[in-house]
Amino acid sequence: MATNVLELHQFDRTPNVRSAGNYTFIRMPCDIRAVAQRLADDVREDGLRAMVWPDLSTLSEPVDADGHPLNAEVFGWAEDELSPWRNVDKALRSPLLRAARVTSEPFCISRRGIRSRTANRLLDQINLLDLEHAPAPQSAIVIPVHMPLGQIGAAILTSPGAGNMDLSARFRTSVDRLAAPLWQFVTGYVSVSRDERYMPTEGLLTTREIECLSWVAHGKTDYEISIILGCSHAGIRYHVARVCAKLGAVNRAQSVFRAAQLGYIGVPL
Repeated sequence: MATNVLELHQFDRTPNVRSAGNYTFIRMPCDIRAVAQRLADDVREDGLRAMVWPDLSTLSEPVDADGHPLNAEVFGWAEDELSPWRNVDKALRSPLLRAARVTSEPFCISRRGIRSRTANRLLDQINLLDLEHAPAPQSAIVIPVHMPLGQIGAAILTSPGAGNMDLSARFRTSVDRLAAPLWQFVTGYVSVSRDERYMPTEGLLTTREIECLSWVAHGKTDYEISIILGCSHAGIRYHVARVCAKLGAVNRAQSVFRAAQLGYIGVPL
């Protein structure tokens, strides 16, 4: 399935004048519901409704400071519409979420294709036939939210009701007006809701430590890394152990994960 590329302006995460008020910013948990309500009102003015997922790895429902669900009580989704999303195993197969993991640009998705500002070969690999069986509308505008420490969230815009209206024609205007405040809401929600116990320890790694850990991430053993880098087996073990200590990791696997969270390990260009 080829991805259709639309001619769009660069997605600017700086809000426009209309969304620049303080209501778009969440500074503490007590702000969440009021900001969500103002955002929901703006989305409805565009003839749409929003569904927000701050973490695609768990699909935990966003809640206000008192634990009330936002998708149901603020963004207007009925219980029977949200229920399929709670089958996480099935929901994770949704082409909407799969596409949101591999692009940081807003996109429009329907059975006709995935349309975005830039070409992305990973989007081309997504089977859109799964839209028929996934717990998601068959046409939607998706705002992926890629955050620090490797967390990915998303805001999904659909038409009211069954949500099957093709939104391709509204993609440009809706993204221009709503993408920035939706992005700010998700990032703000996450910043005040994260459990600090699971945050990685920020540690300054040396070039050699990063080299060693990068090869660990590629599945190489200490012996193989020593050959590649031309140093002793013991030296490799020392550098990897130092990384574990600096990042507060209990083993090699966790050190790789935390280094990737902090941007020390990435996909080679």
